[in-house]
Amino acid sequence: MTRKKILLSLVLFILAVTLSACTLPWQKKTAPIDEVKVDETGSATSTGLGVVTGTNKLKKFNNYDELAEFLAANNNPTSLAMRDAVGVSTGGAGGIVKAGLVAESSAVSAPAADNAARPNNSLDYSQTNNQVVGVDEADIIKTDGRYIYALVKNELSVISTSPAAETKVVSKITFKSRPQEIFINGNYLAVFGSDDQIYNTEVYQSFRRQNNYTFFKVFDLTDPANPRQVRDLDFEGSYHDARLVGDYVYFITDTYNNYIAGEPLIPRVLDSGLAMPSKCEGVLKCFAPEVFYFDIPYDSYNFTNIAAINIKNNGEAVSGQSYLLNYGQNLYVSQDNIYITYTQYINEYDLEQVVKRELVYDKLNTEDQDKIVKIEGTPAFILNVQEKKSKVAQYIDRYLNSLSSAAQDSMIAEIDTVLAAKIAEKAKDMEKTIIHKIGISGNQITYQAMGEVSGQALNQFSMDESGGYFRIATTRSQYSSRLTESSTDSYSSVYVLDSNLQTVGRLENLATTERIYAARFIGNRVYLVTFRQTDPLYVISLNDPAKPTVLGAVKVPGFSNYLHPADKDGTRMIGLGRETEENSNGSVFVKGLRLSLFDFSDLAKPKELDSYVISGSGNDSIALYDHKAFLYSAEKNLLVIPASLRDSNNRLTFGGSMVFNIKDNAFVLQGKIDHSSGGSFSMPDYWDGYNYYDNTAKRSLYINDALFTFSNKFLKVNKLSDLGEVKTLELTAGGDDYIITPTKVTGDGSSSSSGFVNGASPATGITSTTEPSSAVSSPGVATSTPSNPPATGAALVPPSQVN
Repeated sequence: MTRKKILLSLVLFILAVTLSACTLPWQKKTAPIDEVKVDETGSATSTGLGVVTGTNKLKKFNNYDELAEFLAANNNPTSLAMRDAVGVSTGGAGGIVKAGLVAESSAVSAPAADNAARPNNSLDYSQTNNQVVGVDEADIIKTDGRYIYALVKNELSVISTSPAAETKVVSKITFKSRPQEIFINGNYLAVFGSDDQIYNTEVYQSFRRQNNYTFFKVFDLTDPANPRQVRDLDFEGSYHDARLVGDYVYFITDTYNNYIAGEPLIPRVLDSGLAMPSKCEGVLKCFAPEVFYFDIPYDSYNFTNIAAINIKNNGEAVSGQSYLLNYGQNLYVSQDNIYITYTQYINEYDLEQVVKRELVYDKLNTEDQDKIVKIEGTPAFILNVQEKKSKVAQYIDRYLNSLSSAAQDSMIAEIDTVLAAKIAEKAKDMEKTIIHKIGISGNQITYQAMGEVSGQALNQFSMDESGGYFRIATTRSQYSSRLTESSTDSYSSVYVLDSNLQTVGRLENLATTERIYAARFIGNRVYLVTFRQTDPLYVISLNDPAKPTVLGAVKVPGFSNYLHPADKDGTRMIGLGRETEENSNGSVFVKGLRLSLFDFSDLAKPKELDSYVISGSGNDSIALYDHKAFLYSAEKNLLVIPASLRDSNNRLTFGGSMVFNIKDNAFVLQGKIDHSSGGSFSMPDYWDGYNYYDNTAKRSLYINDALFTFSNKFLKVNKLSDLGEVKTLELTAGGDDYIITPTKVTGDGSSSSSGFVNGASPATGITSTTEPSSAVSSPGVATSTPSNPPATGAALVPPSQVN
């Protein structure tokens, strides 16, 4: 290697350090751990240049003093910048209110509801499309068989559905911050979302650490016409996910570690607007979670918080634990355990620096060796890992530059040889999934184990727990190195881990050059959809945990994004995805939506029984990305998916729900339920990472013999037998501008307008609120100009329609 090459290497290193604040997947950083005081199960070691190899063991801080020392030494300098980057404002829409304050709910004028205990098990109704039996997933709409609880922007409507022909709103709760999701458990309703009202409050502005906050409110619905708030919590951090198991909501938030001396060490929890103390002596309410740390390399030290909240007993204290780890990407929850996973990458450049240090160090003079030892031993509060790397690299490259050209070439050749061997040795670790297992039982949260597997998991359906084993399907991405002429192909794998998250079985190198697009575990089988040009659907046996085995596969054009069992044992499987076509150049084009019905009665020869293609590349369905939008009942022979259909000019022709049944192993379109008035656009709405319209159908459910389909605009009721219209309930009233108006229900169930509430003017984009005569909140008048953040997936609103 010439001097120019060494100088180029140094420039590239400086550039890498400069970009180190960016969270790019190929720039995995390690983190110093030499300030950790507590090590219950293991310790970490340094391999030089600040590269830390951990023991993957759990550490717990014995007290908050030790946590303070650790945070002070390993503070994230970009936390405030990250807070600004994610759009946290010091203002916020709506009136200025006390932290956590929400107006007490009051009834709209309507007869008192039946106070019989709910849910009524004699009723026949669908639940949220949950992955795991007994583990309820939060959603925007829920039913207990007699009432529907539906979120539309800042309003939650309590809707009586008995009888279906008299479906009506009996009460509304209007929130100043938009709720994200809800749970219903007997007579109790939990509502939660990002608290964008807290930033202007006196209590918030008294905090020097100003992070995001997430509200969590519980309402007593003993009388559905008169909801009564019984709990008002605010958690410092951003909402990650939640599950309801029994009476407990396991509420997961992520909090930036923005350490400020004198501020509370753990993320705050506010109860009715007051911060709960972390010292529990002599107080009735406190929040003092144990804090854990894992001896592994980190991007940054941030809090993942799990709180257990009993929503039926609001006098019970909130319990929880906090973990310092990388932000979780995927979450799987069984009735007994929470599994949090994230993908960890090894940077080839970092490996190269380790190799150079190993080979060059012994050749340095004693003075430079001593300096490197001192640099690497410097406490993290003086030099962070990247600064140590930069300083050590200066001595390494200075030595290399001092060599003759021939000696440089020889040295660099040796470095490349050792580096190539190290890359080959760590091939499976260049991209791997870290798994944390956390036990849950009532208000008890207990960390159980940590494990890792090669590749990255697609989503929650790539994971499963059964018989004490944790099973996971991953894809190892294509990998390129400067030392090889060609890239290594992607491939997929299935791993089986025991209760301690030790790998006991594996099936690797499946479907090379392809990626997993959908996964589903049913009993002792896993079904995997991989795709590059066609859709191979594999069925894999897990009967022997030590030896996962491919039983068969079927290939069809296109791919499935979501798999759903058509029967309880997985003999038939429904796939929802895309129809594709390959041209003469080998490029693949999306042609439309595709429903597939697969038969696995002969596991060695699975086949596609039928497909239903909705042609048109612009056609879309929320259910492709959100399984809770998919409704299927084998007992009722009912399949409902939301769909947005467009013509060849990308003009919307239909927005609503498509209803199918399966007859003689074939899909039959029973009909369509239109929410778009024949393809008319309405106001766009950004929700849960996607851009939609108010009249985009999002969910469907059934109660007895009635089908309910839901959008921001409508709750439509149709007969299951023939889809005959029963009732249309307008949830977002108004004309073409779709301004939301409050509803005053009269004795005959009709409605009338009484002013503007939470409406958006299409001309100005200004949100206006005034006090309705019977609304549950009095937000006052406020204005803000909403932004349109980019969608994280395929948007249902064309870009031209968003702005």
